[in-house]
Amino acid sequence: MVALTTLSALTRSLRRRPPFTLALVGLVVLLTGLTGAIIGGVAWREQRARSRALLDAAMTQAARLTAAHADRMLEDAAATARLGAELVQQGQLDRGGDDRALERFVLAVLHAHPHLSWVSYGDRQNRFLGAWRDPRDNVYLNRSFPDRGRIRLEEDRILADGRREAVRRSDDHRYRPTERPYYRLAEARRAPVWTEPSEFYAGGGLGITCAAPVFDVLGGVKGVFTVDFSLDRLATAFKDLKVSSRGRVFVTTAQGALLVGHEGSGASRREVIDAELAAAAMRQVPVSDATYEFEHQGETYLARAVPISVGDLQWVVEVVVPTTDYTEHVDAEARVALALGVLALILAVTGGVTLARWIARPLRELARHARRIRHGDLDVTVVPRSRDEIGVLARAMGDMVQALRDRDFIRETFGRYVSPEPAEQCLRDRDALQLGGEVREVAMLMSDLRGFSELSERLGAPAMIGLLNEYLAKMTPVIIQHGGTINEFIGDGIFVLFGAPFGRPDDAERAVRCARAMQDALSQFNAESRQRRLSELSMGIGLHVGSVVAGNIGSTERVKYGVVGPAVNLVARIQALTVGGEVLLSDALRRLVASKIEVAEGRPERVKGVRDVVMVYRLLGVAAAPGRVSTPAPEPTTSIAETRGR
Repeated sequence: MVALTTLSALTRSLRRRPPFTLALVGLVVLLTGLTGAIIGGVAWREQRARSRALLDAAMTQAARLTAAHADRMLEDAAATARLGAELVQQGQLDRGGDDRALERFVLAVLHAHPHLSWVSYGDRQNRFLGAWRDPRDNVYLNRSFPDRGRIRLEEDRILADGRREAVRRSDDHRYRPTERPYYRLAEARRAPVWTEPSEFYAGGGLGITCAAPVFDVLGGVKGVFTVDFSLDRLATAFKDLKVSSRGRVFVTTAQGALLVGHEGSGASRREVIDAELAAAAMRQVPVSDATYEFEHQGETYLARAVPISVGDLQWVVEVVVPTTDYTEHVDAEARVALALGVLALILAVTGGVTLARWIARPLRELARHARRIRHGDLDVTVVPRSRDEIGVLARAMGDMVQALRDRDFIRETFGRYVSPEPAEQCLRDRDALQLGGEVREVAMLMSDLRGFSELSERLGAPAMIGLLNEYLAKMTPVIIQHGGTINEFIGDGIFVLFGAPFGRPDDAERAVRCARAMQDALSQFNAESRQRRLSELSMGIGLHVGSVVAGNIGSTERVKYGVVGPAVNLVARIQALTVGGEVLLSDALRRLVASKIEVAEGRPERVKGVRDVVMVYRLLGVAAAPGRVSTPAPEPTTSIAETRGR
């Protein structure tokens, strides 16, 4: 059972399979695309891994170089502060009110170390002397001293040639070194110290101070020598350091507060963004010394952190790079490769489909012809376009179409002289042409026009033939629609069989409905004739059912399908009893369809060739077929002529 099910499924699958050429092209394209995708994917991953490794190395190197550079600059500042304090303590710079040696020293230190911002000395009498540089590298000498309870300030700019230019003078500057945090911190620690970052004097930016105490002979702190280090100066030292297109280098506190960015310290929009990015990076610093990833505002970053010590302060140098900086180049190359691969696949698919269509086009054309032939359209011209197997198939189909045309021509020609059913039977079965017959129960309809001979004489033969053809053209579709077989046209009369050559259970009912429909069709025909100012026609119809001998009658040279028997004669006699517009039924037929019709009271009639009295009934109405409304039969008329035979 399982094997049968599997075989059935395989059979259905084979039936649904695509055309061979298209399947072959699809397979080649699929294998090519899959191979290219695997190779491209592996190459892409390896390229990204190599780029990541190179970036890790660059970030590590940048962080370490930055940390080393900051350490060196900070150590230089600390060494300078210790040296100045030692020289002051030895008396080489502080000579009892003569500040010239101290001035020369602080100016020399400032010129020798461009990264320093301030070099100064302040004593416990609140005397202060220092040199500083502004962002444009102008050097100033700042000197303040007590004067009658106030602090007098004198500040000069040192020109390039050594001359001095007065910049500021103040009688009460209010700057007292002993009140400054750096002084108090150095005095308390009694050793060189680094202060927390703070805003420099005169808006010099964020910086830190290394303060070294100077002791007197009794061991008390008589002054503090300071070196101020601008963090903005530190930023300029590595602002040209390019790890990647959007890579950033920061110096932060251990808590993540930004001290130095590429643009220095401050409150610009860029610096605020840098501060947020630095804080986000510090929240994710791993325990191990390694590159790590973190998310910030929907973007992934790589970061490397190297700690540095500034006295008691713990800082961190961070290198932060968006992951897209190392992936975008690889991804761009991958997109180009993917685009080229897609283009190649498109070309392959286009070429394959073109080839498949070139092969399949004649087959599809033959398939279209076959579908048209299946639907009965034989107006097909099959032209072989090659000498291969497809051309052989096309020639065979052309021969088949021609044979079908010949057969339809014979059927159509034959059917115009005999009814379609016998014609179809003769074409399907050659034995149907043999002489002989069978007894069948047949419902028969015979119609005839009233006053036709008189009308013929009045209209003339040509006009009458035209009128008769129009009348028959109206009646024939009605008869065929109800399944009747037109046995023959007898002049202006029509003889129709229901049940021969093929029988149905409702032959009698269809005969009655056909008669009613023929009278309706004639009424419509007469209405059209009135509009055309033509003569109107009147028709009588007789109906009967009985046993007949149906079959091929004639000789070996000429055969006619027909019926013979007393029932045929009786239906002709009943038809002769009708007047125009009347339908008469025999009692035998009435009994078969009594529930479907309404008739007038039966009347006995004596007819030629029948010994007993014949009961006939005039049809008054027919029950509606499903979905239709029944209509009464029209009243009979004799407006054209008296009934034939009366």
